[in-house]
Amino acid sequence: ALPIYKTALAQIYVRSQPYGGSDKSSNGHRYDSIPFANGMISAGMSCQLIHYVHQEHVKFFEVCRNFDAIIVRCNPGQIKADGGDQQKFDDGMREMRKLGIQVWPSPDVMEFMGAKDALCKVATLNIGLED
Repeated sequence: ALPIYKTALAQIYVRSQPYGGSDKSSNGHRYDSIPFANGMISAGMSCQLIHYVHQEHVKFFEVCRNFDAIIVRCNPGQIKADGGDQQKFDDGMREMRKLGIQVWPSPDVMEFMGAKDALCKVATLNIGLED
C-alpha cells in the first residue's frame, strides 16, 4: 500500500564528534530517530532518515520538496559545529513551509520559544542535565 503521507526525519551528523554528536548512538542516528520513524511507518506513513550536510544545502532542500512533512531533530549548535550556517538551514525550512510542507518544530517556534536554548542554559545547574 502507498503511504498516506511521505515524511522525513532531518538530522545533523557532526563529523568532528564521535558518532556524530553526544545525542547519537553508534549508528550515527539520534537515540529516538528509529522509534520516531517506526511509529510513523506503523501509522501508515513513510519516513526517511536524512542528514543535513551543509556543503549539499541546495540538494538537501531539493530532496525535502518531495515530502509532506519534515521532523527536524537537530540539536542547537550542531549545524554550526559541523561548519554550517543555522540561519541558512532555518531559512530553507521556512521555504518548505511556504510550499505547504509541514515542518516540526518550525524554525520560528524554535527561535521565539527557545525551548532547546533554555535547556542548554540550565544544563549545568542543579536542575539541568549536561548531555
